[in-house]
Amino acid sequence: MASRTLKVGCRETEFCRRQTHAILDRLAADLSDVKVEVVQLPEGSVLDGLAAGVCDLHIRGAREVPLELPEGIRLVACTERTDPFDVLVSREGALLEDLPDGAVVGVESSRVLVQMAAFREELEFQRMNDSLDQLYHALNEGEIAGFIVPAEDVATMGWQESVAEVFPPDIVLPAAGQGAFAILVRDGVPEAEALAARVDHEITRQVVLAERAFLRELALLPRHPVAVHGMFEGDTLVLEAMLGDEVSGAILRDDLDGEPQEEAELGVRLAKLFIADGARDYIASYE
Repeated sequence: MASRTLKVGCRETEFCRRQTHAILDRLAADLSDVKVEVVQLPEGSVLDGLAAGVCDLHIRGAREVPLELPEGIRLVACTERTDPFDVLVSREGALLEDLPDGAVVGVESSRVLVQMAAFREELEFQRMNDSLDQLYHALNEGEIAGFIVPAEDVATMGWQESVAEVFPPDIVLPAAGQGAFAILVRDGVPEAEALAARVDHEITRQVVLAERAFLRELALLPRHPVAVHGMFEGDTLVLEAMLGDEVSGAILRDDLDGEPQEEAELGVRLAKLFIADGARDYIASYE
């Protein structure tokens, strides 16, 4: 029997509720002897609530976890990475190559915009910060021909059948942490840390830490046109990254490999390689 109830902080939006419960359901077997209570908190206050003891742990898409966390909060585990790629949702399942020149395709990030603009320059890629529900509405109303979002977001909503196309990383490199979920805990709650350890996927955590180290070394934010994706080739951790310039359309891309145990060092080394290749010129244009 669990010695206490573990409170899981959840942002107070429909998407985040679905996200939290989907992961808890996925981990049901590991949680069978743990009593869990989901605590809903206003958007933007979950990490503060975690630090203040309102909740004990928080599950969030790893790509959304800030690089700098409140004092006493740590990223201690990652669930196994599933689908890290970006997908196209379109009317009648049309592929990107089927869309006519000038068609408007909604994207949710600068990361996707710069890469897709280089891939299909005859289309109009439009940055949209709408929710998935709003994007579907825009699609159904004919305001856009399709939209591109991370596969994990579509899966959270249970809309996988709406996916027309999946983009491999040689076309659209994913964001740091994309396709995995991070578990954040507060210092001083050993039960929460023990639970996180039980569901941790070590390989995914190593990859995510390498990706985050790259961003941290360059002082980049998720809103910037940046992508970084790690994967294992045998026993070797390969880290690939991209910086883009939204004005010129230029893209800087490179990769590096190393040992799994040196994940943070590998991210730093790749960042320094980018700096040597002119990354500061790109970064200077970012807000």
